[in-house]
Amino acid sequence: MKTIKLIAAVSLAAASVLPSATLAQVPALKPVTLRVAYPAGGPADVAARKTQVRLQAALGQTIIIENISGANGSIGATSVLGAVPDGNTLLVTTGNDLILAPLVMKQVKYRPEDYRLLGVLSATDFTLVTNAQHAFSSVDDLIESARKNPHKEMTVGSWGHGSAPYLVGAAFSAASGVRVLDVPYKGAAPVIQALLGNEIDMAFVPLAPNVLELVRQGKIKAIGAASAKRSPYLAELPTLSEGKYLKQFIYGAWAAMFVPTAVPEAVATRLNQSLSEVKRSDDFKKFLVESAALPDNPMTLAQADSFYQSEMQKFRAIAKAIKLEAQ
Repeated sequence: MKTIKLIAAVSLAAASVLPSATLAQVPALKPVTLRVAYPAGGPADVAARKTQVRLQAALGQTIIIENISGANGSIGATSVLGAVPDGNTLLVTTGNDLILAPLVMKQVKYRPEDYRLLGVLSATDFTLVTNAQHAFSSVDDLIESARKNPHKEMTVGSWGHGSAPYLVGAAFSAASGVRVLDVPYKGAAPVIQALLGNEIDMAFVPLAPNVLELVRQGKIKAIGAASAKRSPYLAELPTLSEGKYLKQFIYGAWAAMFVPTAVPEAVATRLNQSLSEVKRSDDFKKFLVESAALPDNPMTLAQADSFYQSEMQKFRAIAKAIKLEAQ
């Protein structure tokens, strides 16, 4: 009997210390690093920083932001693939650059399929704008005017060979029959300056707050939005698909958060759900309005996969049609 009591006492004592011993072996949650593929202060970086505090709370982990820029976002993107695929190193970049960089630059070795979209942070439509000298009243007017002068090219500003505006301009030319000449600049801001200075005829630019203000002031002219429905910020502006010549002409610019596809499904699901929680907050919705970004409904992981696949197919189709070659 005494032996039985002694064994019971030892077992009870062991059981009482087991939980604390087990907890002592559980490592603290590692910080999560958001690697932004652009310099600090850009649209993708600002969007990432707007998620930081709430994402920390949702995950219960410290969020660290690192800016690793260069080569159209491909340097930052490649660095994320080199990290341990445990879901603690995330990529913030624009979907357009992530998809297009391997098609444009020979030194880029990753494939867009190496990444999984967790969710879009900020999205806007490409909008066709012209300089103030042109009196086009609609996209049909622009197309018909250009067709009357088939030997003259319309100059279109972009931010370089293979950039998203470059491909959207090429898609516009193919769909409308308008001859265009791409004029490359070092980003959106110089393109806007070129429009203001009447150096180029037109451009496809994201509808950012500065563009919106210039349109409202009449300093540049908005012809139409490359979207499925009209912008909430320019409700009177038709979509380009509302005209006679362009149908389903839909192209957007979107900053987003990605993980390598090697990250386990359960981890990716948790990250997606936490990001969706952040995006449903009132302060993040306010940020979208202040950024002239489109209203957003959080995506499930399956919806994000489907959207990302459709964007890859869309831009690859254009690249193939215009025989885009990596340089």
